[in-house]
Amino acid sequence: MDDNDGIRVTDAPYCLLCGSEGGVLYSGLRDRLFGAPGIWNLMRCPECQLVWINPKPYTEDIGKLYTQYFTHTTPKNPSPLRKLIKASILESSFGYSVGGSNRMLGSLLSLVGPLKEIVGGGVRWLENDDKGRLLDVGCGNGSFLDQMRSLGWDVAGVEPDGEAVSVACEMYGLDVFWGSLEEADFPDGYFDAITVNHVIEHVPDPIGLLRECRRVLKPEGKLVVTTPNINSLGRRTFDEAWLHWDPPRHLHLFSSQTLRACVEAVGLDIQELRTTANGAGAVWATSSLIRHDGMLVGGSPRASSPSQRLQSLAFWAREHRLSGRDGMDGEELVMVARW
Repeated sequence: MDDNDGIRVTDAPYCLLCGSEGGVLYSGLRDRLFGAPGIWNLMRCPECQLVWINPKPYTEDIGKLYTQYFTHTTPKNPSPLRKLIKASILESSFGYSVGGSNRMLGSLLSLVGPLKEIVGGGVRWLENDDKGRLLDVGCGNGSFLDQMRSLGWDVAGVEPDGEAVSVACEMYGLDVFWGSLEEADFPDGYFDAITVNHVIEHVPDPIGLLRECRRVLKPEGKLVVTTPNINSLGRRTFDEAWLHWDPPRHLHLFSSQTLRACVEAVGLDIQELRTTANGAGAVWATSSLIRHDGMLVGGSPRASSPSQRLQSLAFWAREHRLSGRDGMDGEELVMVARW
């Protein structure tokens, strides 16, 4: 055991997936968003291309890396126009009956790929026909579960951040377990759907997490995993300054191939594996500032000029075009699996 500026760590030179010794991708990295302690390297496997952090923080010390993280915040109320657009697309493309929606309008809006992508991502690509008992792993403040409950799902969450659990329980009245999925010890085959949204990159053992998801998922249930894509246009554009490297919180980062290998290793059958451009505009804005200033205190820009907003929108549109038609250039990977 070593000490990395108050964080207990251990050397992690080998790939979790194939056991090969990794090479250093970037070295001497510090937290660029929230000021967590430590100096870190990112390793890349020469065989399968999995990326991971080295040294590896002790599980008991990982909480120290999140003291200023944004799982505690609550979302802003959308405008009436945004509510109408979202409700209409949810009804026309995902089968949900939502008050104030317009099915014909939703059918037209669903032809606009980025809009459908945003709304679909907001419900983790789950359709009304999937409805049943839903678990969100790493549910944060619970706003997603609150939304899905309003759409008719029976919801539960797991979250290791105690402050976020307090928000979920006190503000939304949700059933959220404070701890890891393994510690929650749900019965076998308990859930109709499980969502793991930008969580798998945070856990010390992603294969172990997927194995537990498989255990508590019903045989005909659906697992949806979203995670940053190391082959995205954003990563290629910004290289070391890419937002989603996020040392030291992102312990493993994936390509479509390595995410597929992790999922298949636990016996799940992949139904869909693709990318979306969701978040690409924000990644452009934040990564640009990281490249310029070396850091971005608080994790998001305080303000942006009209020119910056236009460039961000243009980048998002470009990445959306590239990620369509089975392209794998989008900012996030979306994987849907069953067993």
